[in-house]
Amino acid sequence: DADGKTSTESDHHVSDDADASMSEDDDSRLRTAENKVVTDLAQLNVAGKDGDTNEQNQQGYCLELVDHITGSTADELAEARRRWQAIQAETNNLSRRLCEKLRLVMEPLVATKLRGDYRTGKRINMKRVIGYIASGYRKDKIWLRRTKPAKRDYRVLLAVDDSESMKKSGAGDMALAALSTLANGMSQLEIGELGVASFGEEMHLLHPFHKPFTSESGVHLMNNFRFDDKRTRTALCVEGAIDALDNSQTGASSSLQLVFLISDGRIERDSRSKLRQLVREMTEKNILLVMIIVEGKKGEEMKKKDSIVHMKEVSFENGKPKMRHFIEDYPFPYYMVLEDMTSLPEVLGDALKQWFEIMASQNLQGMR
Repeated sequence: DADGKTSTESDHHVSDDADASMSEDDDSRLRTAENKVVTDLAQLNVAGKDGDTNEQNQQGYCLELVDHITGSTADELAEARRRWQAIQAETNNLSRRLCEKLRLVMEPLVATKLRGDYRTGKRINMKRVIGYIASGYRKDKIWLRRTKPAKRDYRVLLAVDDSESMKKSGAGDMALAALSTLANGMSQLEIGELGVASFGEEMHLLHPFHKPFTSESGVHLMNNFRFDDKRTRTALCVEGAIDALDNSQTGASSSLQLVFLISDGRIERDSRSKLRQLVREMTEKNILLVMIIVEGKKGEEMKKKDSIVHMKEVSFENGKPKMRHFIEDYPFPYYMVLEDMTSLPEVLGDALKQWFEIMASQNLQGMR
């Protein structure tokens, strides 16, 4: 041959390239009791991950869609399915109650139903035809248009803390129950697009927005939540949430987007100023960020001692130590402390109604 290669060598190289291509495709598939609600209005780039390509670094933090379920054994999948079915059975009633509560709070946004009396439209209002004929064809407003909102078009991200502290405090099981209640309740209501993520040392999108949430989605989630991350980088999670919502917008953006962080609420002190900046950015983008703090199932004495409401921390001002509650300087303006799962639907529904009203009033003030 002119290039000095035999046909056997050429075939060998082609085979290697095909194997490499198949390996890349495989890798791409693998990647592919009493609740307290607090609102504090006064408390109102992103570094790329190591190893990202230059293009990803230029675009900011690229939230990765993780799919560990592909490499799971049959026993692991069976255990994940059993756990999800048990959680679903336990929270089924809560999901229905939450659905009915949210039906009153999260109003339809997209006009899909016909109504009105127009001279032109998509369909004739038969109730107006007789009057139209009797008037000598002068009362010609007999047409209907799709102007009545009947479809919800919210974009919601549920992010669950996957760190070791959740397992140690016993909050992991309650967090999964809260996730099941929210995901199933919102799916029953057909709110729009629903995504689920985990966060700890990094943030991973486990269920993409464009897919409907099903029982198999729950099994997939159970198989991915390990509660073994060594730390909780809350600021990175909020950055990832903003990035995920921005990237999920395929057409016209939703009028309102919501992010629910489900965690034990312990955040790093040096990230509070960054979190306040991110919360302001989300408010400007019409994104409501809600922190749901789960306390876990423990004895009453242990609960009172370790509850985030009673936690204290020491700070130094002018060289003098000052003791204050951990929650006083909390960077999230909208948060709720969940101690009893049975009251989650009512408490969350009432809180969302108040928060929506506050955001609406803020938007009106901003327009003036």
